[in-house]
Amino acid sequence: MASPCPPHARKSQPPASKDSAAVLVISINIFNLLVNFFIGLVVAAFLGPDSFGRFAVALGAGSLLQALFFGWLRLAAARFYSESTSTSRPDLRASLDAAFWTLGAVSLALGAIGVLAAPFTGLDRDLVFWALAFCACNGAFEYQLALLRARFDDRAYALLIFAKNILSLALTAGVAWATASPGLTLAGTAASVALATLLLRARLKDPHARQARSSMATIRETLSYALPLSFSLILFALIPLANRALGARFSDFAEAGQLALAQDVGLKLVLTIGTAMDQLLFQLAVREHETGGRSSGQAQVASNMTLMVALFLPALVGTWLVLPSFEALIIPVEFRGDFASALTILLPGLVCYGLMTFALAPAFQIAQRTWPVIAAAASACLADALLLAFLPPTWDVDMLALAQSGALICGFLTLLALSPLAKPIWPQPKDIIGLIVATAAMTGFVWPLRDMTPGLTALIAQAALGGLIYALVLIAFDVVGLRQRIGLSRGL
Repeated sequence: MASPCPPHARKSQPPASKDSAAVLVISINIFNLLVNFFIGLVVAAFLGPDSFGRFAVALGAGSLLQALFFGWLRLAAARFYSESTSTSRPDLRASLDAAFWTLGAVSLALGAIGVLAAPFTGLDRDLVFWALAFCACNGAFEYQLALLRARFDDRAYALLIFAKNILSLALTAGVAWATASPGLTLAGTAASVALATLLLRARLKDPHARQARSSMATIRETLSYALPLSFSLILFALIPLANRALGARFSDFAEAGQLALAQDVGLKLVLTIGTAMDQLLFQLAVREHETGGRSSGQAQVASNMTLMVALFLPALVGTWLVLPSFEALIIPVEFRGDFASALTILLPGLVCYGLMTFALAPAFQIAQRTWPVIAAAASACLADALLLAFLPPTWDVDMLALAQSGALICGFLTLLALSPLAKPIWPQPKDIIGLIVATAAMTGFVWPLRDMTPGLTALIAQAALGGLIYALVLIAFDVVGLRQRIGLSRGL
């Protein structure tokens, strides 16, 4: 797949203080995870399973439409816009801005149509409108984030995320507490991202783009890169949304709410880890590919794969190990039991989704062959439909979670089977074996502590012991040259 921009339009290099920039980006994404996790729990607690189910289905629909309208735009901006293209190709930013405003107007128009059509579809009018409003507002927010990262404006990037989270605490969690209304809570969510977007709007002004004309040819070129990736994300987003909707349809909204909370907690963990690291690691692969050729780019992707596995395996296996204490301490009473059961079933699929999206897919992006990612997403959707058709039709939380987890595993295996098309350089076998042994050792040592009475003491003991064992085994196997990185190469 040809790149839409000539060599002079590539991203500029990041500033000299790469380490501090990396720390800032990772830290703000961890902050984002913690705040969003807290907000999700507060909303679930104050709305209850039934209203939270309605809120979750509407929010999921808005997120899906956002991916449909704005997903490609975010990917194109993150990949091709930079300080250098601002002057050398002002039509690029002008074209992206024109596409954004057009798509924003379309989504709001659809929201108005949805309000008028709601009485004929049986849907809640306010939820339909605010789902479309959230689509437009969050699309603007994500587009701004992509532009800031493309400029390596890390401080503004962090400020935008921080502002959104503070506003969301007040306008999402606060409205849920004050009204217990799913529609008004979704309105608060849309308002929080809209206000955050307005906060830094002046920071993103591009005088060169304002003097340039948008070009349909430029839009088509950027679409050729971003659309396959965006479409695959849409297909993956359909799976949890469809399962929530089916749970509400054949059981009740309480089932959808129970499933939604487990899905959201697990997925936020995966996306926070993956997104924070991908924003740093994938750019390294792009730079290596441009300066050293395909083999250098794929070698960096192989190193990135190892780091992603090293993060996802202990994070998600560790989540399962501490789940009894985690549920007892944090999860609202109405969701307990079903939450732990559903998340346990979802975790294998979430591991596969994280590895597929942030470890395997970049190899296809560097190789400029992205259609296999769509094939993997399509196979996951088909697997979800088949599992729903052949599993016992209980339509409870566990059945829906099993279908979703199985679908994600199928998507991962499909992309793995198609990986020879990308001709990747694979991680060192020693590193992968070390990661598997470290995860197994962590599990073996922490498992007996699951018999402890769930609570804060058990959670701290399990997390501390698991982290220590995992780190020691990684050092013993010298995964990704860890001994040298921490100054232990001579001693061991």
